[in-house]
Amino acid sequence: MPVDPVRDAAIDVLLRVFERGVYLDVSLDKTLRRKSVGDRGRRFLTNLVYGTVRHRRLADHALRAICHQPLEKLPLPILTVLRMAVYQSLFASQVTHPAMVHTSVDLAKRRGHAGTARLVNAVLRRAPRSLEDVKLPSRETDFAGYLGVRYSLPEWLVALWRAEHGDAAAEALAAASCEQAPTSLRANTLKTTADDLIASLAASGVVASKATAVPEEVTLAEGLPPTRTKWFQEGHFMVQDAASMLPAHLLEPRAGESVLDLCAAPGGKATHLAQLAGDAARIVAMDRGRYRLDRVLENAERLGLRGVHAVCGDGATPPFWGGFGRVLVDAPCSGLGTLRRHPDLKWRIQENDLSELASIQGVLLRSARELCQNGGLIVYSVCTFTRRETRDVVADVLREGGLEAEDGPEFLDRWKIARGQYQTLPSSEALDGFFLTRLRKVS
Repeated sequence: MPVDPVRDAAIDVLLRVFERGVYLDVSLDKTLRRKSVGDRGRRFLTNLVYGTVRHRRLADHALRAICHQPLEKLPLPILTVLRMAVYQSLFASQVTHPAMVHTSVDLAKRRGHAGTARLVNAVLRRAPRSLEDVKLPSRETDFAGYLGVRYSLPEWLVALWRAEHGDAAAEALAAASCEQAPTSLRANTLKTTADDLIASLAASGVVASKATAVPEEVTLAEGLPPTRTKWFQEGHFMVQDAASMLPAHLLEPRAGESVLDLCAAPGGKATHLAQLAGDAARIVAMDRGRYRLDRVLENAERLGLRGVHAVCGDGATPPFWGGFGRVLVDAPCSGLGTLRRHPDLKWRIQENDLSELASIQGVLLRSARELCQNGGLIVYSVCTFTRRETRDVVADVLREGGLEAEDGPEFLDRWKIARGQYQTLPSSEALDGFFLTRLRKVS
């Protein structure tokens, strides 16, 4: 019997991630563009690769209990087959245990030889069929080990969350990191409203609703983003997490005022700023990546936004002087607030990266201070909630003078943690984890 093409494609995606360090979303997109896969197959393929990466440490823990060989000595394609099989056994309720074993043995034959196929068959016949069958570290005597294995987190991240948030909140964050992120859309209010978009999508067979207090947010009940609908092609919405819509609201762009998005690609926030400012928007979208800026302009054109102007440049050494009334610094960060959406970040980011990122973030925030005119506004935002990348960065810059924290619109108060500071957590709402600060430049 031929190997299952969807599972075989999933191994290709995973090997690029595990072996070559390719980003998971990039690797999946590459395979979907090359393979002819129907909607059902796309959903199953996406579920397989994201689930396997999301639960990698748990799968390895379960395999060590039933595999006589050290996992490190197995060929990576065979280990990947086993990891994906354990994920299916524990979390894919639509896959029966015999089907999981049979398809995995077929993959092992294709990716290895008869001997590796026999090994996979022997191991998976002993594979746990539910989480209750996996012997986890004791929650009472080894809480850190329990969180790390159960929710597939690196040890340093468990320790950091416990130190910064306490045990109960750390467990809530760990559990949330293993959930599937909701798919949110930003209604283009220059063409429609959130309620009208929900009705339009329903007419196309896509079920969506309001899930947060963010005005333009529309969240899908299930499935992939409806980018094949005419509503997308005609610019009625952009795919964007609800939390990443907050920075534009905090900056409150005004028509006719010069606004700078210092790190703009791929354009979600820049186009949102233009949308809020309306027809008289004057948004400069700057980014270091020339080809990444193409995406900004493509999104702006599709959404019908004429006030977005792309500039290729480094925010740390911008190619112009000051004079902007408002500046958005959506700084590069660890991305740990988006683990539901990007589970490979758990294994990509290391603890010492946080200090290096904080240094870059401080440089960008100081650059924004120079580019902003007196009396103007700066919003600093990152899709993470580590102290080093958030409050510490802002506190360091505030101590230097020239900026004052200032509160934003009242509807943001539900996420307010200090004067001018706001934070969302994936453990509390259908939002990614974000930190935002609004600063007024003083003479």
